Amino acid sequence: MIKQNNQQQLKHKKELNTSKRVVILTSIVILILLVWQAYSASKIHQSYQESLMDSITDRILSDYQEYFTQLRLEIDLFQQKQFNAIKQLQQQGSTANKDDYMAVLNQLRSDIKNTRLFALIDAQGEGSLAHITGNFLPDCEAEIASMLASGVQTQLFLHRSKSSIHFDLLQPLSTNLTEQNYLFVAFNPDVLIELLAKYQLPHQQLFLMRADNPREIELTTGHDNSKYASLLLQGDEYSSFSFVKPIPNTRWQLAIRLSPQYSSNLHQQGLLKAIVLWLALTLLIYGFYRQQKLGFKKHQKVKSALAFVDNHDRLTGLANRANFDRQLTEHINNKQPDNNSGVVMHIDLDKFQVINNSFGYGIGDKFLHKISLMLREFIPDNATVSRLGNDEFAILLPTLPREEVNTYAETLCLLVQKVRLDELKSESNVTASIGVIILDESVFDAKQVFSSLGQAVSLAKEKGRNRVQIYQSDDLQLVQHAKEMEAVHEVAEAIKADRLILYRQRLKSLQGEETDHFEILVRMRSACGNIVAPNEFIPAAEKYGMIRKIDYWVIENTFKKIASLPSEHSVYSINLSGLTLADKDIFAQISVLFSRYQIAPERICFEITETSAISHLASALHFIEQMIEFGCSFSLDDFGSGLSSFSYLQKLPVDTIKIDGVFVRDMDTNKVNRIFVENIKRTASAMHKKTVAEFVENADIERILTEIGIDYGQGYHIHKPEPWYESQQ
Repeated sequence: MIKQNNQQQLKHKKELNTSKRVVILTSIVILILLVWQAYSASKIHQSYQESLMDSITDRILSDYQEYFTQLRLEIDLFQQKQFNAIKQLQQQGSTANKDDYMAVLNQLRSDIKNTRLFALIDAQGEGSLAHITGNFLPDCEAEIASMLASGVQTQLFLHRSKSSIHFDLLQPLSTNLTEQNYLFVAFNPDVLIELLAKYQLPHQQLFLMRADNPREIELTTGHDNSKYASLLLQGDEYSSFSFVKPIPNTRWQLAIRLSPQYSSNLHQQGLLKAIVLWLALTLLIYGFYRQQKLGFKKHQKVKSALAFVDNHDRLTGLANRANFDRQLTEHINNKQPDNNSGVVMHIDLDKFQVINNSFGYGIGDKFLHKISLMLREFIPDNATVSRLGNDEFAILLPTLPREEVNTYAETLCLLVQKVRLDELKSESNVTASIGVIILDESVFDAKQVFSSLGQAVSLAKEKGRNRVQIYQSDDLQLVQHAKEMEAVHEVAEAIKADRLILYRQRLKSLQGEETDHFEILVRMRSACGNIVAPNEFIPAAEKYGMIRKIDYWVIENTFKKIASLPSEHSVYSINLSGLTLADKDIFAQISVLFSRYQIAPERICFEITETSAISHLASALHFIEQMIEFGCSFSLDDFGSGLSSFSYLQKLPVDTIKIDGVFVRDMDTNKVNRIFVENIKRTASAMHKKTVAEFVENADIERILTEIGIDYGQGYHIHKPEPWYESQQ
């Protein structure tokens, strides 16, 4: 019992540790999920930022292109308004007056914002007003040459000098006379800067940089653009841009760089939120776990108390029968084949009822309690002691060697005699009859153990009580019981291994009927391959409840064999035991088999013995009526063996009467038996029932039966049983 308690406590501890591991694992999983969620949110936000940056650059590009288009329209409009003045400057060329130039320039600056200067360019790319405006910058000359070559200005970019920064627009001169000349207008980039600033978000920095030299930044929202020198990127700075998009018809590209702290802060904030949420959830789960742990401990205490009550005798605290049966079964199942130790003892107190009747049940209970204390002190720690019933105890000694069994049991018998109660004084000379079974290779389950111990205890009491009886002895009664147990075990193994065999024996029609009729007989193949006759295992199977499994096996495999012979139309008789008739589920089980194998019910006749039918009359009548309605027929076997055969025949709705062979086997020489068979025939005919005679052993008997009018004959003279079905191993 102490061992059981320790095992129970260890089990509870394992369950708590499992719950703890579940909590830790859940916390880790939640942390992983939250970190993953934060990472996913960051990726989603990054994707959103890319979409946002794409939208921003598209808007800037649209505004830039609209701005350049507007400037060109304004330049063309200005030329129309100042056509004469510009034409005059063009005609004067290098002799043009500066005041005239400044008048036109001031008007241009007035009409178009951010204008710096203008110049007139001839077809060779030379400025005709160079004496006023000065020479073009080298990169301006390159831009002019590119336009003259292609006819379209596609290389727009910023031009820088020591004192200025501007971009140029070249429009065809409206005063062209003979050659293609251009109006060159330089603009401050203020509007370009304003457009960058207009769309800049707080966490972004926008850049206008050269497409032909990605390291050169021309304008940016994060830099003082009043300086005339351009910015040059260093090292891997170019890879830090989050988004880059080229501007058509220019040497520019727009670029956006997120604030260096933005992504870092975004990740940190997401991670921080995940950790805070994880801590909150972990505390919540842990609190729930603590609450569950306390509740679990309380529940386990109650459960342990209930388990103790369920598994122990209330009076003595010993293991009860169910607990003992469970431990015995576990020991038998786990026992190694070469282990020669292990014993079970059944202690039955002799005449204990005298104490209850003479001194009262209170004294009797006190005596039983004292017996239990003695047993606990006597048995080793690895043994189990149980109170099976009122004055019966059992002990499982898993490691007791066989050679010490008798001495140990005799000592126990003496100890029982020495138990005394003060209330009983010298009058309580209680003894015990002890049955012992050695757990050897012949023992296969707890049911067999208890049955064998019962036999041993009964024999000990018959021999005078106060003695030990070992089951494995030479006593004929115990030897017979052992053989029955062996037969039951063999039957169980044969059913499990599918080692039963079906034979069939023909029933010959003595009155010329053409339908073949067979009776199904069962045999068993032993583990070593020998055929075992039914009289060697059927009686034990009936006595110990295995016959129902045999009957069901026979029915199912008969149906299976019939289903494999579709062209045959014989009728088959199947024997049913009394226990099978008493089984309330047998009709449903047989109905399922009919459906599964598609067997015509008219081909099946169930044989029941007169004895089994009388023993289970109510259930037999119910089953017979169900199966007859289903379409089957019935035969009453061994008719005439009982004293009330004729009276019960009126109650049983059978179709056929099978006359007990004891009246048939010698009816050719025994006139009394012949008269008895004739009377059975007359009775059967009056009741419209057919007759079958068993044990037809010679031709004379067959002839006499035919003369009497018996319908069928069965026996070795007619047909010896033949193998019919055996499962393929």
